[in-house]
Parts: sequence; C-alpha cells; structure tokens
Amino acid sequence: MAMASSQFFCNHQLHTSSNSIRRTTLPSFRPHGSSSFHPKPQLQRTSFLRLRASAGRKQVEIVYDPDERINKLADEVDKNTGLSRLTLFSPCKINVFLRITGKRADGFHDLASLFHVISLGDIIKFSLSPSKTKDRLSTNVPGVPLDDSNLIIKALNLFRKKTGTDNFFWIHLDKKVPTGAGLGGGSSNAATALWAANQFSGCLANEKELQEWSSEIGSDIPFFFSNGAAFCTGRGEVVEDISLPIPLDIPMVLVKPPQACSTAEVYKRLRLDQTSKVDPLALLEKLSKNGISQDVCINDLEPPAFEVLPSLKRLKQRIVAASRGQYDAVFMSGSGSTIVGVGSPDPPQFIYDEEEYQDVFLSEANFIRRAAGQWYTHTSSTDACSNIPNQSMEE
Repeated sequence: MAMASSQFFCNHQLHTSSNSIRRTTLPSFRPHGSSSFHPKPQLQRTSFLRLRASAGRKQVEIVYDPDERINKLADEVDKNTGLSRLTLFSPCKINVFLRITGKRADGFHDLASLFHVISLGDIIKFSLSPSKTKDRLSTNVPGVPLDDSNLIIKALNLFRKKTGTDNFFWIHLDKKVPTGAGLGGGSSNAATALWAANQFSGCLANEKELQEWSSEIGSDIPFFFSNGAAFCTGRGEVVEDISLPIPLDIPMVLVKPPQACSTAEVYKRLRLDQTSKVDPLALLEKLSKNGISQDVCINDLEPPAFEVLPSLKRLKQRIVAASRGQYDAVFMSGSGSTIVGVGSPDPPQFIYDEEEYQDVFLSEANFIRRAAGQWYTHTSSTDACSNIPNQSMEE
C-alpha cells in the first residue's frame, strides 16, 4: 500500500516509535509548478505465517508487524494535511554598478544596472491563518508598517488577485536588513512572500508569472526571481540573468549611517547631463573580464544622494582614504545610504574609534546565488545576521 505524497515536498522521512509518529521534512523542495511526485520511503511491512498443530488439524496464524498500523495512520494524516508553515530567507541586493540612462514619459527613469544578491537578509515565517479575510503581520523592529502598505501584504494580495486563491497568513518578519539603505530589503520581502504564497497554493504559477506579476507593485521585485545576478534595465523590471566569473566568497563590508536617503529626493536632484557617459554594456564586459574594480563600480545616484546627505559623501571619502588597498572598490548601493567596500569584511578602524560613527549599521557579507527551482538560502554567517536557518517547511 503506497503512502500518499504531497507536491510540496521532495523528501520525507518517517520516524516511528512504539507510541508516536514524527514526520521530518528536509529543507529542499521542488521548483514552482512542478507536478512530479516522489514516493515516500515506506516502512518495510512484514507479515509472518506461523503453523500450529491443534487436535490433528493445521491452524494458520497470521501475525502482522506493528508497523502496518503506523503506516495506515500515516496514510490518513497525508490525506488531510498540507503545507502549514514555511520559513524563508529573504536576502538583499547591491548594485555593483548603476547607470541612469534617461527619463521616461511616465516620470520614471531608465536605468542599466548589475544587481547581485548578497548574504545579508531577513527571515520571514509564514503560517496558514484560519481567517479567510485578513493577513496578520508582526516584526521585531519598530517603524515597519504592518498594514496593507507593507510590500509583503501587497504581494499576498496580488497573488490572491491573480490566482483566485483564498489563503491568508500569519507572517513574522525578523528584520536584519536596514530600511532606507538602497539594499532592496522590502522588494526582497515581497518576492519572498509571492514565492511562499505559491508554495502554499500547490504551485499554481510558474516563476516567470511570479516575476511578471511582481513588477505591478515594485520595480526591483522582479530581480529577485533571477538566479541572483542580473543585468536590469527599464525601471529595473527588465531582468536578464547573467553568469559572471565573480567568486561568491569575495568578502565585503556594508556601512550604513542612521540617516536614510529618500529615493524620491535623490531622483529629484539627479541631473542627467552630469551622469557618467560610460556604456553599461562596456562596464559589464570589463567586469566579466577583470572582476570588480573601482572604475567599474559607477553609481550615477551618488552625486544627488551626497547632496541630500553630505555626511554620506564624507563617509565614503574617509573609507576610501583609510582602506590603503584593503578594498577592490568602494561605492554606494542603489539610492543610498549604504556604502559598500568589496574585498574585505572589515570596516576601517575609524568606524570603531570615533563617536560620530557609533550608531552606524555594520555587516559583513558575500555574494550568493539561487539554485534552480529553489528559493535563496543563507550560506554564510555575518555580523548582522548570524545563525540564520535555511528554508524549512512543516506539515
């Protein structure tokens, strides 16, 4: 008798004792939309025939292994349970280079940028809610909106709208990525929520659909459905996966002052006639040949961001001056206010020594990619997000 299988999981192990059943789910799962089923390991079921003589006639006694009863019970459990809880890593990104190439009729700007996911990220826990009317979001930090303005809730509403599903969730966001940092933390949260909702629904959508839908609520969200490294154009929603010879173990340090940069204010101060004139494709080619260097890591939003926050310009200048070759490149990510130093996980000593910088956010990180058909997993400890688990699923 084969045990029923769930499409949410690739691997199951059934542990038994004389009076309990415990099912352990391994942290790997199949890609979106997969309809492949993997039979679960089945406990060996043995029955024994024993002959006994009784008053001149043969009596046959059938003795069943007690695991038979456990397997029947497990079959019933499988029929009535699905995915109920899911914990996912929600990584942020940096812009290795960011060129602004023009202003569009719709008021947005055209960009050409190399986005890359890094190992700093949040942890999001999703649980199915008995409610069929409302999601409930909690978090570990103040100041994060918990209503429909949060991108996680927007993503879940979008998925229900596109698929007609009626799953609502309890969500806990363990926030590690600072806000207003130019790291795309909120966009990553939204992409992670879309992925999670699709898993809970039995993978009704494929990754391409999730990526296309996500552009309706944010320009940077589609990137997170790439392999982790992509050349992004348009508003950022045109995503081209690329393979670069950049070692994933290159260390970096992120330094973010308490002050945030308003993206709207940065773009308001942008002057297109003062941006770099370097062809973005030439930057991509040079990076592919020679790796990360200071002359490749151009960010056209640095000058307007430094106008908005002059202390950020001084911070970058001091990191460059103090590095003495410690970093291959020092640059701002996105619209700020995070300064990235690639090549070393250690910040300059003055960050520790001077009172002016006692409240800065510091984290080491490295580049990461996403395995085909899986969500991102945390592969390296950092100062800001240690002990982060890989994705896990529970029935």
